Amino acid sequence: MRFLLMSMTLVFMVTFGEAVRDRWSRDEMVEMAGYGEQKLSSVLLTASLLSSSSSPIHGATIGIKCHIGYRRRSKWIKAVTNELGQFVIDLPSHLHAIPDLDKACIIKPLSVPKPYRCSSKIHRGIQLLSSSNGSRVYTAGNITLQESTM
Repeated sequence: MRFLLMSMTLVFMVTFGEAVRDRWSRDEMVEMAGYGEQKLSSVLLTASLLSSSSSPIHGATIGIKCHIGYRRRSKWIKAVTNELGQFVIDLPSHLHAIPDLDKACIIKPLSVPKPYRCSSKIHRGIQLLSSSNGSRVYTAGNITLQESTM
């Protein structure tokens, strides 16, 4: 009896699986299930790093860290500034669902090229810039560093 039940289950699964494959493509099934290769949401953070004379700072490492629970923070997510002092960080998907992301995350320069000073106290909050179709863009605006006098 057990063998008969297992055999019937197998036949049903194969038959049903073929019917499903005939009706929907793999991509459609992945989308309906809500997982797979496609990103369901996107959260970007952008800002610029400038000197006190408003010159862009190229090659600086910037990081963002978010509260992910009681006394817990995410690891630093890092980016490097381009020639215009700008950077974009695409937050990992496990951080997308943090409530009040703009209050939970801080951004700060982690290392900067000489002759700029980078105090550990320099950090900035983020603000929502736009949100549509599963994509959110936050900004920290312009972050200004002092030039070293040494």
